Amino acid sequence: MKANSVQLGSPYQVSAADLLALTTELVALAAVTTWAARTGGWPAALATVTTFAAVWGTFLSPRAPRPVRGAAWPAAKLAVFSLAALALAAVAGPLPAAVFLGAALLSTVHGGAR
Repeated sequence: MKANSVQLGSPYQVSAADLLALTTELVALAAVTTWAARTGGWPAALATVTTFAAVWGTFLSPRAPRPVRGAAWPAAKLAVFSLAALALAAVAGPLPAAVFLGAALLSTVHGGAR
């Protein structure tokens, strides 16, 4: 690279699949936390958000220290997203839950295999 040239761009590339994955994960976290807060108060919400984040971060995140691999990976993601959809249905109704579950399925399919 020349001394007077400007390097444009970022070393990090974010795809639409990455944004969809992040969005579905955040919606799942918000749904289970809101459901827990409404049914059990703030102690339940705190326990739920901590447990959800610990399970996701340990087993399902892209940099998980103990990642689930193979066919169990999409099955585990869909199981967690299904529970989040049930929580969302209880909090916001069946239509938002169905839309979320469709987005989660799309995210899991486009997430590839681990």
